[in-house]
Amino acid sequence: MRATRQGGLVRILRHMAVFAALGGLLTGCFRLDTEEAVRAQLGGWVFLAQTRDFTSRGTCTAAIFDTISGELRASGPLRRVDDLHAGQRLLSQGRAVAFEIPGMTPNMVSEGLMSVNLYEGLGLISSFVGPARACMDASFQADVYLALMSDETVMIYDPASNALVLLHRPSQIAFFLRGNV
Repeated sequence: MRATRQGGLVRILRHMAVFAALGGLLTGCFRLDTEEAVRAQLGGWVFLAQTRDFTSRGTCTAAIFDTISGELRASGPLRRVDDLHAGQRLLSQGRAVAFEIPGMTPNMVSEGLMSVNLYEGLGLISSFVGPARACMDASFQADVYLALMSDETVMIYDPASNALVLLHRPSQIAFFLRGNV
């Protein structure tokens, strides 16, 4: 009887090990985004060229794209604003917004939005400092920091998909960040 119990326990432990291994494999294969899906979303907002870097895991996506131009597309679902209050109203409606506020860096826009509406302001920051950082190496993080602090960077935020885009106009580079917060 005791041997039967031990044999049953061994089988249960083996099954648990197999399920744990399969779960680890599935988790390792799961990505938040595909490069094609990100390019499709971002391509509606900016003029994309080649991909410089793309990393997506189960909790984050971080990508760098060259752009053909430092300008935004004139048509499409993206709304451009030059005022924090107008941007906050659109974000509250779930709309994707491009903040083109003269003299303001994306960091300043995010801080200003927290003053207007804490929820939207924190959403912008959490896309960068939250899970998306896990998909960036130190060099990528430094480049994103410089873009966040430049008043020549247009910040796009899409609350529906929790995507943050930083279009650094002089270098014609777009950073795409998403975390599953």
